[in-house]
Amino acid sequence: MHVITDCQRRVTGLARKPNNAVPQPGTGQCRPASSGRNRRVLRGCPRSSPLDRLPKPDVSTHTGDVPAGRDVDYFHKQPVPEALTELVRYHSHRISKYLYFAMDEGHWRNDFAEWQAMTLYKLTDAMAQLRLMIGTITAYLRDEGVDEYFLRRYLQVNEDRQVQEYLTPRAEEHLAGLTGKPEPEHTGVWHSVGSDIAARTGWSAADRHEALEAALHAHFCNYPDDAQALDHLPSALKEQVLTLIPLLRTVNTTPHEAAD
Repeated sequence: MHVITDCQRRVTGLARKPNNAVPQPGTGQCRPASSGRNRRVLRGCPRSSPLDRLPKPDVSTHTGDVPAGRDVDYFHKQPVPEALTELVRYHSHRISKYLYFAMDEGHWRNDFAEWQAMTLYKLTDAMAQLRLMIGTITAYLRDEGVDEYFLRRYLQVNEDRQVQEYLTPRAEEHLAGLTGKPEPEHTGVWHSVGSDIAARTGWSAADRHEALEAALHAHFCNYPDDAQALDHLPSALKEQVLTLIPLLRTVNTTPHEAAD
């Protein structure tokens, strides 16, 4: 069965969605993008994958994605746990640092053998941080009763065993620390790291995470073209971003643009 992607639909005109529509996870439907927050969604064409051919459940009657005693809309009514947002901030900072080191290796070009080793060391370190973060979030959602179907879909895999590959002992240890549970037997450092992330102390350098987030917003946001692009941010973070934007725009301005 041939799958027509959203990208192909836009090219062929077979079907068109509103330009300001954003896909609703798991429903195949779209809701209007009414704020700058929604317009932050990347607008590239999604890659086609075997997941496009998976049957979609009837989410109007499906209750396996929530714990017993909670209605279908339970998660829609809940705020995002702060521990998870802090987890993403911590690991994003670590990953960015490794990517920075990998990029910097390109400025030392007199030894290709050294470049090979050091660049791949840094990239695999970044990958390990990414997989740990994904595994910890997946374990959290599993414990909250999210259905296996949705775990597969969110992780973009086809089989439960591929989900299990993320649920490593290290991820379970990390989650235990993050959620205040006792240390597992033969625990390593990640329980302590998880505890510090939740408390925003110790291993968690919250001020550095905020500085990185401000720089990323300033670099990637669509402000001022989208006047609402920063409205969802806390006021202190928004102020930092607005301070950085002119600096980054000045750095990225070509001589031709500067002359104009």
